[in-house]
Amino acid sequence: MASAAVGCQDTGDGGKDSGATPPKPSASSKAPGGSDTSDGKESAKPSPDASKEPGGGSARALTCDQLRNAQLQNSTLRLPDGPAGTIALRDGRWEGDGVLIELQPQCGIGDMTGDPAADAVGAIKVTTGGTGKFYGLVTWRNDAGTPVPAAAASLGDRTPVVSISVSSTPRRQATVVYLTRGDSDPAAVVTIKRTAVYQVTEPTMVELHHRDLPYTS
Repeated sequence: MASAAVGCQDTGDGGKDSGATPPKPSASSKAPGGSDTSDGKESAKPSPDASKEPGGGSARALTCDQLRNAQLQNSTLRLPDGPAGTIALRDGRWEGDGVLIELQPQCGIGDMTGDPAADAVGAIKVTTGGTGKFYGLVTWRNDAGTPVPAAAASLGDRTPVVSISVSSTPRRQATVVYLTRGDSDPAAVVTIKRTAVYQVTEPTMVELHHRDLPYTS
């Protein structure tokens, strides 16, 4: 970036420049590309294919569609209800060792990990050989445009997710709405619509607080 220095001229009359006309900025005060920086300000046009993030960084945001073929479990992240080993989704599914994992349509995009790149939060359903259908949340970190699993949380058995939204500013939090039940309710019914707020503390997603409303199907 070119910078313009502003100085004072000593005219020999006590430091005051009387009647002198300030020189016009020369062509050398223009930055490459023709931007005039003589007023100390820089103007720049954002890249059309990049999302500008707080802190001055630019990175392409993740998309929900990328998660359909993303890695889901690696050496640093183990899903609360998942099997051992590395897991990668293929067209939104993974199956092995009697376990089926399915990516759910609910998804939110925004900064969850504190770097200048929009991450993704998605919901998964883990089905085992029995009647259990365990729902969970996963945060994928944006690693130069590639989703990398960074944190996860379990929502419990038969607790379908309704929606996910991410608030990057002023706090990096995910608001998740899902259906659940009271401690004394049968496992086969849902009686509560819960709105819970999560924050990433790798490798887990920590619930900060939640609010419950009665729910009837």
